[in-house]
Amino acid sequence: MDYDRALLKSFAEMETWDEYLERQGAFKNVSTEGFKFLEQNYFKEVKRRINYCKKLLAEHDDSCIYYTLAELYNRCNLDESPEYLYKRPVRYYCIKALRKNPEYAPIWFLLAESYVWVVTLGGESKKTMPKMQAMVEEGITVDIKQKDPCVKKKLLWFANWAAKCVKKAVNLEPDNLEYQNLIRDCYKFKAEIVGSDEEF
Repeated sequence: MDYDRALLKSFAEMETWDEYLERQGAFKNVSTEGFKFLEQNYFKEVKRRINYCKKLLAEHDDSCIYYTLAELYNRCNLDESPEYLYKRPVRYYCIKALRKNPEYAPIWFLLAESYVWVVTLGGESKKTMPKMQAMVEEGITVDIKQKDPCVKKKLLWFANWAAKCVKKAVNLEPDNLEYQNLIRDCYKFKAEIVGSDEEF
C-alpha cells in the first residue's frame, strides 16, 4: 500500500509550538485556561500525527517516515519527560532516516540541531529533568544546573557530533545559510567548552 508523501511533508513542516502560539495571539492577552487549551490542542495533534506515522512504519521501512517522525518529536512538549527534553526520539529517528537516505541534508541538519540543543542544556540526564531557573533581563536566559562530574567531556562529544552532522548537511547543500550559521555555533560551543578556539 502506498502512502501520501505530500501529507508527510506537511507533517514535517508543521508549525512549531512558538509559531502556533504566535498565530493564536497567545503572547498578547490569553488567560491561563486559554493557554492550557491551546497547549492541549497543539500537543494532541502532534501525538496524533506521530501515531499515524508509526502505523505507516508497520508496512513501510522508509526514510521519509523516519524523518517525519523526527520532525514531529521535535515538536513534542519538552516539559513532559526527559526523553522529549533531551530530544532522544528526534535523534533516534534521524539516525534511522539517515541509514536509509544519507543524502538528504535536512536530516543531517535536524540531527545536528538536536545535538546542539543538548549542549545548550548543559548535557543530558537519563532519568531526571535538570534544575532550571529563567531570568528575564535583556531577553530571557535560562540557568541550568547539571550534577554530572563528566559533563565537559560529554558536552564536547555532543558538540563534535553536531559539527560533523551539520558539515554533512553543508556538503549536500553548500548554499544553505542556516546550515552555515549552525556550523559557526558549533565552533563557538566547542571553544566555550574547551576554553580555546581550537579547530574541530
